[in-house]
Amino acid sequence: MRSIFILFITFLISSCINAQTNAGAGGLDTLAAYQKNPTIPPFSIQMPDSSWFSKVNLQDKKPTLILYFSPDCGHCQLETEEVISKMKDLSNLQIVMVTSRPFQDMVTFADRYKINRFPSIKIGTDPSRMITQFYAVKFTPFSALYDKKGQLVKVYEKGINMPELINLVK
Repeated sequence: MRSIFILFITFLISSCINAQTNAGAGGLDTLAAYQKNPTIPPFSIQMPDSSWFSKVNLQDKKPTLILYFSPDCGHCQLETEEVISKMKDLSNLQIVMVTSRPFQDMVTFADRYKINRFPSIKIGTDPSRMITQFYAVKFTPFSALYDKKGQLVKVYEKGINMPELINLVK
């Protein structure tokens, strides 16, 4: 009986120590990279003209919205239309639209919405899927808003709350 008790206590202590080192559910190990490092990630996207745009190309002291989308996603299309319709309200925001879909799909999407008429919107494909992994994207559209210092302000995991976004970037 005593050996069973000692075995049980050993198992219990071992479980507690293991739970602490693995940071079980809700611990640090389960956090997405953006939650561990709430700054704009070092992304690099290929734009419709085949040039590359990255974090170093962002304007300093200006809020940034990283908007991850899929060209064939209906919600992403609606969100793009809504963002475009509110560009006057979002005039001081730089927007980086990113997809991991093939280059030509992104180009077709950019052409469809005439993204090039908005200098503050950069659109491109992320063939390395860095953005998808950094944010642990589960649904599209997914957006992350950063302040003018590059610090995370808000994440929209299932689409932007436009009135809130407009208020946050005023």
